[in-house]
Amino acid sequence: MRYLLVLCCVCACSQRDPGPGIDVDRALGFVRMLATPRPYDTDAARIALHAIEDQLQQLGIAFEEVPTGTVELPAIDVLGAVYRQQQRLTVGDPNVVVRFGPPGKALLVMAHYDSVPGSPGACDNAAAVAILVELARVLHAAPPRQPVIFAFTAAEESGLAGAEALAAKLGDDVGFAIALDLLGGDGPLVLNGASELIGRAELAWLHDASDAAGVELTAPIAHRIVSRWWPQAERSDHGPFTRRGVRAVHFYNRGNDGEWIDRAYHSPRDQWPRVHRESVAAVGRLVRALVDSPVPAHTGDGFWVPLAHIVIPRWLLIALELGLAIVTLLALARRRGPRVPGAGLLAGAACYAIAIGIAIGIERVTLPYAGAWLLAPLRMTIASVLVFGGSFGLVTRAAARFWPWAGADRYRAVAALACVGVGLLTVALGAAELAWVWLVPAAVIAIAPPPLAIPTACLPALLVLHPLQLREAGWNGFLPLSLPLAVWVALLAVPAIAAISWALRRRLVAGPLGTLALGVGCGLAVIAGAVIAITAPDPCTPAEFVAFHLGCQRV
Repeated sequence: MRYLLVLCCVCACSQRDPGPGIDVDRALGFVRMLATPRPYDTDAARIALHAIEDQLQQLGIAFEEVPTGTVELPAIDVLGAVYRQQQRLTVGDPNVVVRFGPPGKALLVMAHYDSVPGSPGACDNAAAVAILVELARVLHAAPPRQPVIFAFTAAEESGLAGAEALAAKLGDDVGFAIALDLLGGDGPLVLNGASELIGRAELAWLHDASDAAGVELTAPIAHRIVSRWWPQAERSDHGPFTRRGVRAVHFYNRGNDGEWIDRAYHSPRDQWPRVHRESVAAVGRLVRALVDSPVPAHTGDGFWVPLAHIVIPRWLLIALELGLAIVTLLALARRRGPRVPGAGLLAGAACYAIAIGIAIGIERVTLPYAGAWLLAPLRMTIASVLVFGGSFGLVTRAAARFWPWAGADRYRAVAALACVGVGLLTVALGAAELAWVWLVPAAVIAIAPPPLAIPTACLPALLVLHPLQLREAGWNGFLPLSLPLAVWVALLAVPAIAAISWALRRRLVAGPLGTLALGVGCGLAVIAGAVIAITAPDPCTPAEFVAFHLGCQRV
C-alpha cells in the first residue's frame, strides 16, 4: 500500500537544486582539443592518450597504463542479426586507469578515447573523456569515501577491445561499472544497459543520485527490455562487464537535434560545436553524486516508473498487471449477449488479412525502396493508417452484402482479449515493463463506454508507432526495415479497429444511404493515404540509405 501512496503523490514533488559539478568551460576546451579523428593504434589516438595523461600529470594524479594486447572478442548476435563477428584483435593502445579512495570493490567509470575513422568524435566520445578528466581533478582535491576507478579505454569502436581487456583484468575489483558514451547531445540523459543484474536497489541509487544532482535521468522502457533480453548486444564499454556478471550500465544523451538518434553519429559531422554545455554539466553533477553515495547491495528486481520517477519492486508491477488481466476477464465474463463465434471470427480475420495485403501493395507501389517510410515516419504512418483503415472498411462492407455482421459486444470482446493476450504474453516473456501498455487498455475497454474505450484502445499503437520511437528502433537495428510499415500498423491497430467496430454496431442504423456514405468515406481514405505516401519527400537515394541509413538525412 505504501508504494501506491508514494506513486500517487510523487508527481507533486520537485527535484532538488543542482548539486556540485565540474568546470564545464575547461571540459569544453578539452573537447575542442580532442575532437579530431583518432582511430585506435594511430598517431591521432596516441596524441589523445598523451593529452589525457598530460592532464593527469599536471594535476599530480598517479595513473596506470593497462595494456590491451590481444583480445578474444566473442560474437554478438540477436535474433540472427550479427552485431559483431567472433575475432581476435591486437591493440597497441593501452587503457589508462586512475584510482581514488580506499581499497575495495570499486565504482568504475569509463570513457573511451578513440573514434571511428573519419569522425572527429566530439559526442562520441571526446565529451565523456573531458568530463572524466575534470572529475579526476575534483576527486584528487577531495578524495571519495568509497573506492573509485576512472578508466580511459582504448579501441571501443573496434569491438570494445579495451573494455574487454580491462574487464578480464579488473573485473574482480569492480562492484559497479558505468560507461559514459555518446554524451553532449541535446536529447535527454538516459539509463541504458540495465540488465537483470540491475535491480531495485541499484535503480533507486541511480534515481536518488540524479535527484540530488538536479539532473533529469530517465530509464526508457524499450532500453530496459532490450538490455534484459539481450545483454550480449550492449555496444558500449559496460557490455564486457555485464557479460562477466558485474553490474554495469551506460549513460548517454538520447539523440541530438530534437531526435532520439544522432544522425551525425560515426560521421564527419560529429564536431565539437554540437556538444551542448548543459548536457556536459549534467553528467558531471550526476557522476559526482554517485561517487558521494556508496554502491548498494543487490536486493531484488525493480521497476523505474515512467513519468512518476520512482522505483518500485518489480513483483508489484507484475501483480498490478495480472490484476488488470483478471479484472478484464471477469468483466467480459459477466456481460450477457452473443459470444465471439468461430465462423464470424474467421470471417473477420479474413477481411483483416485482405486489408493488410492491400495496404502492403499500395505501400510497395508508392515508396521508392524498402524502409523509405522511416525517413518520414509520422507522415507515412498516417498514410498507412488511412490506407489500411479504408481498405478494411471497404472489404467488410463488401462482405456484409453476403454475410451481415451481427452483434456488438463480440467486437468489444475481441478488442479486450487482443490486449490481454499481448499483455500476458509480454509478462511471460519477461518484459513486464511493457505489458501495462496493453493491459490498461484491456481493462478500460472491458469496463468503460466507447467514448473512453476507443481512445484507450489506441494507446498501444500511439506509443509503439511514435515517430521518434520508430526511428530509434530502426537506427539501432531492432526494427527490420524489410517488413512493411503496414504490417506494424495492422497488428497494433487490432484493439482500436475492434473497439470502433463495437461502437459502430451499437449505433449503426442499417440503410443504403448509411452504407453508401461509409463506403465512400473508406474509399476516400484509401486515396488520401496513397496521395500522402506518393507526395512524401525523399531526401535520400537508395544507395545513400543503404550506406548511411538515417544519416543520409543531413543534420
